[in-house]
Amino acid sequence: MMTRQAITHLVCDCDGVLLDSESIALGVLHRELLPLLPAAGAQADEESRSAALHAAIANRLGMYTDLLLAEVDAEFALGLSAQQVERLHESVGRACGEEAQPVPGIAEALQAIRLPRAVASNSDAPRIESGLRRCGLYAQFEGRIYSAHDVGQPKPAPDVYLAAAAGFGIEPARCVAVDDSVTGVRAAAAAGMHVLGFTGVAHDRKAMARRLLEAGASKVFDDMKQFPQLICELVWLR
Repeated sequence: MMTRQAITHLVCDCDGVLLDSESIALGVLHRELLPLLPAAGAQADEESRSAALHAAIANRLGMYTDLLLAEVDAEFALGLSAQQVERLHESVGRACGEEAQPVPGIAEALQAIRLPRAVASNSDAPRIESGLRRCGLYAQFEGRIYSAHDVGQPKPAPDVYLAAAAGFGIEPARCVAVDDSVTGVRAAAAAGMHVLGFTGVAHDRKAMARRLLEAGASKVFDDMKQFPQLICELVWLR
């Protein structure tokens, strides 16, 4: 059983916690992959397959994009080539870089939370930095940005969260992680961090809340106004 330690540091996922970009990625991937679906026949079947594709992508947001595409490719027999995968990477990265907005209330929440903070994300570092700069959050995390592309295995492996704790020079148990995906929550829990799940920009908040709790989040919230109080409660927990 993990020894309880005082919380001293904050580690945030990027997409879906700091940046409202998950819906952008979902829209791009669904739009680009939909024409690749094998013909379904009747219009009702086509509509059902479109809805199924949308749900399959939404349920995997937060995963390493290559793995997400591989799983969706296998499930729907899309036959993606390496060139198509690379083009999808570029399309998602470009759209998120140009369209991402800060998650509502995140700037105010971070201002109220006095803990040192880092970013731990499955996105590549240039995309993270570009999004944070665009949304005015880069200064909050400068020098503490960790990408799974640079540290080992992507989430749900704990590597990127462990790298963030190591960057602080502290035990992971002193960190609280905030993530919006099952993949990310599992990664933070595996790293030995306290985990909060955020559902404020989720496609289906109620369903996602249940899944994040099952994945290892101690609490789930859907409004950044709640964030500082939840952190305060953990900081004073002994």
